[in-house]
Amino acid sequence: VALVGYTNAGKSTLLNTLTSAGVMAEDVLFATLDPTTRKVKLPGLKTHPEVMLTDTVGFIQNLPTHLIASFRATLEEVETADVLVHVIDASNPIWRKQVNAVEGVL
Repeated sequence: VALVGYTNAGKSTLLNTLTSAGVMAEDVLFATLDPTTRKVKLPGLKTHPEVMLTDTVGFIQNLPTHLIASFRATLEEVETADVLVHVIDASNPIWRKQVNAVEGVL
C-alpha cells in the first residue's frame, strides 16, 4: 500500500499513526526525501492481516531538478504497489489544485 499525495499533505503523519514508524513529519516541503516502508497489521483480517505501508515523496508542481531522483523513487513505489491511498489535506485552501496535480502524474 503506497501513501501518495501532494507534499506536506500528511502522508508521514499517517504512516507514523498507523505503524509508530517515527519518520520525520514536519510542516515543511519535502520532509520525506526517500520512501519509507513499514509493516502494519490490519485488525479483523484473517487472511493477509499484515500489509506493507509505504510513505512516498510528495508530489509537487514544477519539481526542482535536485529532487527528481527522490521523486523517481516515489514513482517506482507507485508502480509496484497493489493499492494507492491518496492522502489529501482538505484544510489547505488549494487542495483541489493539489489533487489535480497528483492525479495528473498518476
